[in-house]
Order: sequence, then C-alpha cells, then structure tokens
Amino acid sequence: MPNVVTTSANVIDPQVWADTVSPLLLGKSVMAGLSTQDDTLVGTPGSTVSFGTWVYSGDARDAAEGVEIEADGLSMTERHVSIKEIGKRLDLTDTATLIALASPNSEAVSQSALAISRKIDTDLRVAAELVTTGEFASSPLIFPTVAASLTYDAYVDASALWGDEYDPANVAALIVHSKQYTQLRHDPDFITVDKIGDRASIITGQIGSLAGVAVIVSDRATAIGTAGTADAGHNALLIRRGALALRYKRRALVETDRNIAKRINTVVTTAHYAAHRADDRGVIVLGVLDAAV
Repeated sequence: MPNVVTTSANVIDPQVWADTVSPLLLGKSVMAGLSTQDDTLVGTPGSTVSFGTWVYSGDARDAAEGVEIEADGLSMTERHVSIKEIGKRLDLTDTATLIALASPNSEAVSQSALAISRKIDTDLRVAAELVTTGEFASSPLIFPTVAASLTYDAYVDASALWGDEYDPANVAALIVHSKQYTQLRHDPDFITVDKIGDRASIITGQIGSLAGVAVIVSDRATAIGTAGTADAGHNALLIRRGALALRYKRRALVETDRNIAKRINTVVTTAHYAAHRADDRGVIVLGVLDAAV
C-alpha cells in the first residue's frame, strides 16, 4: 500500500468553506436580510456603480375643456457608489488544530461569516444614513428631535414623516440598539417575539414588534451625543421594503495558503459589493437617548 500523506488540503477545503460561509452570512446579518440583494455586477467592468432614483413629478392638475395641460418633466437623483472589498484573515497553527477540544476549522468558518456579515451590516447602515450635498444631494428622512426613550409614541411621531405613504405592512423593520431594546421592554405596546401569533411572519433577528412592525436589535448603530453623558444615544432606523440594496461583485470567496516553515494554515475570506440607499424616503432616522427609563 502506498504511503498516504495528510496535508492541509485534506483538512481545509476552500470551496467547502465558501459553501458553508455564504449561507451563514444571511443568518448572522441584520441589515443584509432587509436589503434587496443581487449579483448584477458580477462579470461587469468598473469599480464605481451609478444609481438613479426617480423623483415624483407632482399630482395631476385640474383641466379645462379645450385648454392645453401644462407639462411636467421626469427627473432622477443620481449617486455614485464605489465597489468595495472586505476581508477576514485567520491563521491556524497545526498545534492548535491538533490539541483543541473543539474544531478550530468549524469555529473559523463561523467567525469568518460573522465578521463579514457584521461589516456588511455596518456598510448598509452607513448607506441608510448617508447625507450628500451638491448637484445630486440626497438624504434619508431625519426626525428633527432626539427622543428621550424609544416608545410607541416616539415611533408614531417618527413614522408620521411618511405622511399618507405610511403603511406598516410596507415597513421592513425598526432597527434599534440594545439599550433601546431595554427601553422598549418597559413599553406596554411592545410585543415580545414569543407572543407573536403568526410564527411564519417572524424574520431573522426579530425580537418583537411595535405597531405591527418587526423590531430587530443591532449594536452596529450610529452613536449620537457625547459618550458617558446624559445626551449620549444612538440612531434607530425605520426601513421601508426595497429602500436598501446590496449588489455583489463577488460573494464570499475563501482562499487558503500554508507556511510550511511555521506550520500555519492561513484562511482568508473576502467579498466585493456596493451598498446603497435606493429610496431616500424609505429610511427614517430617529435619534434616541441611551438613558434608562
């Protein structure tokens, strides 16, 4: 029988890792799960993507018999987003792999997925809150005052920015910081996830509902005020369906290398994508103080 040598290639299969990491990304992600995702950038040249959004041309006018109706023009707001690359590197020594009580490979897969998904969430939050100026100025809807705490009343006041466009069925989720979740638990109008009757309607990461809208906790939130003072807080986000988009140039790719002198297997996970806000009026930003109720 010929000699059989076990190498790192037998222990770490990049394709298997990639096939495992990709599904984990959705399970560990908050913002990505609320975004429209596609692979339209795959195989296309360029490092910048241009996005356009139609501007409402106004309501119809009264018309008089025989009188020409004044024309309205269609226009778009435009923005340019750079395709970015993110990556996570982990080094596994032979010794650690051999003596560990649990599987370092499995843990590396899990942590790589978590690291990539959290970075995507951070970039989507930045896109959600982005304010630009100039020719193609755009911004989300921003509630003008900071709420003392996150309550049903604060939600009602913020969602009023949508006016007659408000439809709770069309709201993807309310994303809150964990300190705001603590505030919500004191609110009698907040329904914890275990009391939601329709289990099929529960989305990934949901911890309850407020005014019929799913509530999700994410500590990758934008801080406001001065840390450690009474005016410290975080932004909560109300996101309408289709308001955010995540366009992949290349989904999670796992590659490995081995340093035979040091007996170390290096595993690098990367992804290329563009994150953007597709609907300016689809995001409401509500500042909330961290102080406990």
